[in-house]
Amino acid sequence: MKSIEVRDEQPPQRLVLLRLGVNTLSDGALARSCEQSFASLGMHAFSVFGLPDGGYHELARLVPVFVYRPKFLEAIARDVLAAGFALLPTSAAPHWSIVLAQPKPENFAVVRSLFRGPVNNPLWVGRRA
Repeated sequence: MKSIEVRDEQPPQRLVLLRLGVNTLSDGALARSCEQSFASLGMHAFSVFGLPDGGYHELARLVPVFVYRPKFLEAIARDVLAAGFALLPTSAAPHWSIVLAQPKPENFAVVRSLFRGPVNNPLWVGRRA
């Protein structure tokens, strides 16, 4: 297990969280993410990206893979927190981790209900060559 790198930062009130892809909140995808996170960090979590103040262009600069994903799912950080999930500022900004107490289908259903979409990526450039 490695140590968890957490930035000294709280989520802004209006932070929009993006989960890249349209199938990444399925039970299977969330179970795999939670399993991998638990093996490496000791917590059941999955990754999201916070939309920076510079919008999608800034996100694409910070997370270049963003332009190769045609769609994403989005949630509001305060809704995630209000639903009882922890939101940790892990790794480099704008990366965040949503932490689940247990990787169970009922928890997956609750977290999935907080996201809307799929949303079309306005910066999508097509598949990587």
